[in-house]
Amino acid sequence: QKFSSFLKDVFLPQGYPNSVSEDYLTYQFWDTLQELCSSLNGTLASHAIFKGMGVGNSQASALGATYTWLMKDGTGMLSNILFAWSKGTLLDIDAKRWRLFADVLNDIAMFLDLLSPLAPPYLFTVAMCCTSVFRSLVGVAGGCTRATIKQHQAQHNNMADVSAKDGSQEKLSGLLGLLLSMTLINVVAVSPLITWITFTVLTVLHLYFNYRACSCLVMKSLNPTRYCVLLEHWFKHGSVLNPVQVNSIEPFILGPRGEQSRVIIGASLQDLKLSFDSTTDLEINESNYIIYPCKGQMKICLRSGSNHNDQIQSYYFAYLATQQSSISHIILPTTEQMTTYKEFLSGLSSEGWDLSFSPLGASQLRYSPVS
Repeated sequence: QKFSSFLKDVFLPQGYPNSVSEDYLTYQFWDTLQELCSSLNGTLASHAIFKGMGVGNSQASALGATYTWLMKDGTGMLSNILFAWSKGTLLDIDAKRWRLFADVLNDIAMFLDLLSPLAPPYLFTVAMCCTSVFRSLVGVAGGCTRATIKQHQAQHNNMADVSAKDGSQEKLSGLLGLLLSMTLINVVAVSPLITWITFTVLTVLHLYFNYRACSCLVMKSLNPTRYCVLLEHWFKHGSVLNPVQVNSIEPFILGPRGEQSRVIIGASLQDLKLSFDSTTDLEINESNYIIYPCKGQMKICLRSGSNHNDQIQSYYFAYLATQQSSISHIILPTTEQMTTYKEFLSGLSSEGWDLSFSPLGASQLRYSPVS
């Protein structure tokens, strides 16, 4: 009993299970298994890289290997910066999808590593640069989404402790992978066929474990995908789903679809080319957002000073507008629609949704009404 208590203190956050989310243990179980598979595949990839760079080959040049390594690192650093710039804000919104994306890309990088020894010297350098680009994307997407998941798991403002214990679990998995790799590398080095069979099996398991890990997460924030699932059910059945129900059917792999892809939040007024009459002007000045149809989409312009509650509300009415046809004017909610929205909002709170923030993907564009 003392030993199990010791292990709990070493590998689990203080106060477990009350200090973490309900999905914590299930997610960590699948995440640890995928880490182990990735570690073993990493050993196969490293063996192939060293072979491709000429380790054990008397004709290989140390200078050539150094240049290859420098070019590989340089392309990786550059792609890291570009990816963080272009996709950084999306990683918080769709943490599950980008987490899975990172691991798929990591497997592709390892696949190229295994192919690299077969390539001629000039293509080997290109292959190394490609895998470096992929791994830099993995580093950004995997690291950022891991932080988002840890923030979700930390229920008592204990994100540092949750992250630290996750690191300990990862190191334990790495140590186990290291021990297994010492045996594995001696077995697979005998035959390329055995290497490819082992890699294929480990990759399939790695992707399966990752999918199970992402699927078991019960995120309580309203990102566009989960919000659209909620709204679709609300407008059809008049009831609010709870976070467990929504997360179980959330299509996090394919990304935006249907009405979700038709709602753009944080648009610019310049895109809309609006013309207001005096009545519309008055109603808009009293609102913190403008919803307007444009090229088959519902665009939401947010007013300076608007907050996440305005984003949740505007997204609701923009989604509602996508259910209607031939709209060519500014969307202004009626009194009845606003009453229904308040009922929906009350249902969200009672079902346990976190409305303290809304990762709906709004840009930083805001408008200021003319006095």
